[in-house]
Amino acid sequence: MAFDVQAEARAQDARRRRALPVVPASSAALSDAAGRRRSRSLQQAAAKATRMVMLIGAVIVALIAWSLIVQPIGTSVLMLAVLATAAALIGLGVFPRARDPQPATIASAPPTRLPAVTDAWLDRRRKALPALAAPQIDAISARLATLEPQLASVAANDPVAADLNRLLGQHLPELVERYTRVPAELRRKPGPDGESIETRLVEGLGVVETELARVSEQLAQGDREAFLIQGRFLESRYGNDEIK
Repeated sequence: MAFDVQAEARAQDARRRRALPVVPASSAALSDAAGRRRSRSLQQAAAKATRMVMLIGAVIVALIAWSLIVQPIGTSVLMLAVLATAAALIGLGVFPRARDPQPATIASAPPTRLPAVTDAWLDRRRKALPALAAPQIDAISARLATLEPQLASVAANDPVAADLNRLLGQHLPELVERYTRVPAELRRKPGPDGESIETRLVEGLGVVETELARVSEQLAQGDREAFLIQGRFLESRYGNDEIK
């Protein structure tokens, strides 16, 4: 049987990642994830509020200009303007709605954009998932925030980027979408193995979060090794005993 170099490399990489310790997401990281979620909501609300204020200002300016240049505005015209403005404000409050990032967008995103695109997609899908899964969603968001600066120097064709694209652009969306296709009344019903669909979802999200932690640790380990090598080089090159 021929030796498969690529298969052996993947097996070694899998063994190395499994050996890496997985540290639970810190409370600070979870707090930052919640802060980013609130920031996104506030930015969307601020954008809508700005459009509303601009509309009201434009209507007032138009009414004043009409009354000064053409003719005074009567009560009926003023009421029509108020009603039309109110209808437009309601429309601006509802539309335009933020477009949901699609899994295809996640899978094709470069490493530098992958965490942010995934986090935005998962945040939009949060309402479709049970409250039981909220801690796992927050943990995934925290891991994505940690990975974002780490992936800044990772090339698009790097194996780490390819693995993350599959995990975040394919496997995670499939897990979430298949859950949402199950009728709501059956999601908490125990299956043949005694576990419900909700429990399976939480476990699956936990696996995703653990894998993100391993990738982050793998990248950090490479950076640590590069740092130590650089330190040893400086020691040997310049003979400075203070550099460790």
